[in-house]
Amino acid sequence: MQSKTQSSQAGAVRQYGTSGRPVKVIANTFSIKTLPTQTIYHYDVITALTERPGRDAELNSRRGHEIVHRLQNITAPSVFNPRAFYDGKKNLFSVGPLKMQGDAAEFVVSMSDSPQPPGSTRGQFRVRLTKVNDIDISRRANEIFSGNSDVSQIAVTFLQIVIRQAPMLKTGTFNSRSVFTSTSRKSLSGGFNIWNGFFQSVRPTLRGLVINVDVSHAIVYEEMPVLDWACTFLSKFSSRHQRIQLQDLERLAEADIKLLKAVLKGVRVTVSVPAGRRPARPIKDLIPNVGGYHFMKGEEETTIRDYYDEKYSFRLRYPRLFGICVNVQQKVIVPAEICTIVGGQMFKKVLMPEMMSEVLQHVAKSPRERIEAIERGVNGDFLDYKNSPFFSQIGMQVDLQPMETPARLLQPPDIQYQGSVVDLSVQAERQMGTHGTWNVVRRQFFRPAPRSLWTVVSFAPQNFPLSEVEQSVGRLKQACERLGEHLCPLQSRSLTSLLGMGKPATGLRRALEEALVQLDAKIGQIGLKQRPPCLVLVVLPDSAAAQRKAVKAWGDVTRQVATQCVKTMKFRRANDQYYNNVALKVNVKLGGINSYPISQIYSGLNKEPSMIVGADVTHPGPGVRDRPSIASLVSSFDATFSRYAAFTRVQSPRVEVIEELEDMFLTALRYFHHVNHVTPRRIIFYRDGVSEGEYQTIEEVEIRALSDAWNRFAELPESGIPTGVPVPLIFIVVGKSIKDKTGNVFGGLVVDKDVTSPNKSDFYLQSHPGLKGTSRPSHYIVLYNKLGFSIDIVQQISYLLCYAYARCTRSVSIPAPIVCSRAGFYLDENLGYSDFGSSGTSFDLNVWRKGFNAPGPQNMYFV
Repeated sequence: MQSKTQSSQAGAVRQYGTSGRPVKVIANTFSIKTLPTQTIYHYDVITALTERPGRDAELNSRRGHEIVHRLQNITAPSVFNPRAFYDGKKNLFSVGPLKMQGDAAEFVVSMSDSPQPPGSTRGQFRVRLTKVNDIDISRRANEIFSGNSDVSQIAVTFLQIVIRQAPMLKTGTFNSRSVFTSTSRKSLSGGFNIWNGFFQSVRPTLRGLVINVDVSHAIVYEEMPVLDWACTFLSKFSSRHQRIQLQDLERLAEADIKLLKAVLKGVRVTVSVPAGRRPARPIKDLIPNVGGYHFMKGEEETTIRDYYDEKYSFRLRYPRLFGICVNVQQKVIVPAEICTIVGGQMFKKVLMPEMMSEVLQHVAKSPRERIEAIERGVNGDFLDYKNSPFFSQIGMQVDLQPMETPARLLQPPDIQYQGSVVDLSVQAERQMGTHGTWNVVRRQFFRPAPRSLWTVVSFAPQNFPLSEVEQSVGRLKQACERLGEHLCPLQSRSLTSLLGMGKPATGLRRALEEALVQLDAKIGQIGLKQRPPCLVLVVLPDSAAAQRKAVKAWGDVTRQVATQCVKTMKFRRANDQYYNNVALKVNVKLGGINSYPISQIYSGLNKEPSMIVGADVTHPGPGVRDRPSIASLVSSFDATFSRYAAFTRVQSPRVEVIEELEDMFLTALRYFHHVNHVTPRRIIFYRDGVSEGEYQTIEEVEIRALSDAWNRFAELPESGIPTGVPVPLIFIVVGKSIKDKTGNVFGGLVVDKDVTSPNKSDFYLQSHPGLKGTSRPSHYIVLYNKLGFSIDIVQQISYLLCYAYARCTRSVSIPAPIVCSRAGFYLDENLGYSDFGSSGTSFDLNVWRKGFNAPGPQNMYFV
């Protein structure tokens, strides 16, 4: 049995929170009851292409598993008895030493079932195995609970591999975290399916090692002929917004060709001519007018159409349609009409906006549906915890019932408006299901924005004429005035036709410039010497992602004027709640404060100048290496913790550490001082998006960067910081993690026992009420605490800050707003950052930095 501990790092006694009402919850975690008692042997795996000596093969996990599976079952089965466990990359484990001479051996694995020509190395891989260590899993696992996680992490890695073996043998569709099955799959429009699956993760907790299990989903390419798939896909996503027939593929718009290339790149296809079993090949590129493509056959030039006619007596039916390049170096081109997409391949790129709502409808499950699906997976044949031969092979047993753990419900704050307070505790008692939500009806903004001017520009379709737009604008103005906000509409313009001029953004920018010129002229007529706060309200068609991006880039950077976009369908059919929600955003963008949470904790926090900081990094789509990641930092600069300055940078692709954090944080400190004429004495830093394996790196690099920025700031005479004073910082990693269980509990649920870390100060907090499906509590890990806050205070501050989000009247999931998703708008459009997929070209960070124009910190443009 496993040992357990209630100690944290450095031998300190772990703290538990005490605030709130005690409750019990069921967690989607399952205890590992017994661990392996035998020695496990660990081997390092290096895979190289035989045809390129000395060069390691860059293989994805799927291909790695295929090679090692063939090695164990075809090439050298006598060496692997019993079969070894493999992670798809570098680690292989066996129960007992492999039957090979010495501690290292090299094998040549041929992936072809057919005899190869003499001297041919095509489809061959060299696999070198080197023994690394003997592992006592039980002893290593227990070292986790004494804080020696570096040494014992290999035990967790081994167990992660073991629990994935049974489902991976049943399907070829998996990634590094989840395994998926075609059972109960659902069709999506556009040539895709949704497959259900399960995420599994072995984690050390205060109750010992557990397996965290959750339902997951994958978007999968539907198996069908490539040309049929292209028509299906483009009928859903093309710029023409109409059904695409085969003949239409001859004359696609440039944007549609680019989109189709991006979405099909890397997808494996089988070829039906010549007949017979042939290995699937990945698509490298699409070639137009494939039948007329010229190449050299021996010493004669021919075309692909003539080649297939002469060699295979196969007449191409669609020679003018595109072909598929499967080998760039050798220029191997295959007509698309004889290619079929292999089923079960995961769509690993960023979802198109049109897919998002459809996907959410399919994957949303109630908490009870979710936990029942998890229990069926654990007890059924797919995950196979009960009868898994891999579990029995190493003597591991898992409790098949999910864990129950103690939790607490924290008290919600009151919400302060001008002249009134919303008592959320009383409201929740009177109205079941309203916990964490409130209404602005009969309220006034705590601080309405200064009297402002606005202009309206409509790009709505013709079925929403300007006269109706003006009626909706009038209702929005009334909503603003009821909330205490005074907006003076100057003019409305209908400019629908301009959206068709050249690039989508070109005519739009021209129209916005004209509107701003007329607005400035009107300001001059009024006699104002400088422009007051101004808003440009832009009415857009329902599907206008490119236009919205252009509006935000123009308003946030080019002209630094507040913009508010509304969609035609919602704006023309809106109710009072919709207009109130728009008014919330407008008031903040124009410099107002809607409301803020009040509590004893807030009062204590404000006894000294305090700053809340949030930081995150977003990355380009999976596999994209030629586009930057984007780092953002937001920092509060007022006593209500409702107003934030934003700072963004581009950095190297797929790097989670914020590379320019020192300069960003220094700028935030200076801005806080500029606004308040005082230096923050408490800094509460929330870092989003960090995985467990990155904690140590983030702790070492980013906390040092924050300290260096503080020291640089202290050198400024106006800072008032004595030399040598350390940064007054608490650094908290926050991310999504375990789900809430048999029913969506009220916001304020906090868990810091049983399922939390044995050697870090952490807790789970569900701060927001559920909207649809199952809510996801956030996981908070305190990596640095120079402020000396107790875990109780950290939990309460984190919860209360989730009520300070300006754009809605409900608590949200994490404490500070994140702006990374907006930052892509501010890159030069010629760089192609938002193009779908990857161009495959080299990456030059300086080019991206030159093409990045971030807004200043003064306006909350990201609301």
